[in-house]
Amino acid sequence: MDSEAGLRLTAAADCYWEGMAGLADTDLDGRITRAEFVTAAQAGLHQDPGAFASIALPWHQAVLDVAEPDAEQASSTASTVERVLVALGAEPHRARLISAEHCTDPTGRITHELENYYTTATPQRAFPVPV
Repeated sequence: MDSEAGLRLTAAADCYWEGMAGLADTDLDGRITRAEFVTAAQAGLHQDPGAFASIALPWHQAVLDVAEPDAEQASSTASTVERVLVALGAEPHRARLISAEHCTDPTGRITHELENYYTTATPQRAFPVPV
């Protein structure tokens, strides 16, 4: 992706991966197991607002910027989130349910309360869990 939004997405994905790898590879073997990743997400992102803000939030916003690049819109809609989730491999039905859970304003745009959505105690299962 050579567009400005595409370059931001690539940088944000790298930052997300590096941040999660730093939190997750607790045994320092250079590999991240599913258990290590889940533990890092729960302990590092859900319980540490600073980690969430520096690791997950920039990636999320960059994905939405690529999905809905209209510069005049300050935020995305639930349908944008649905399209992004499906493009990333989520089942359409699950993507629709999860996107509808985002907090929206009266115009249907997603509010900036994304941290509350991501740090809920109830995990969202948009994607099939690998065996």
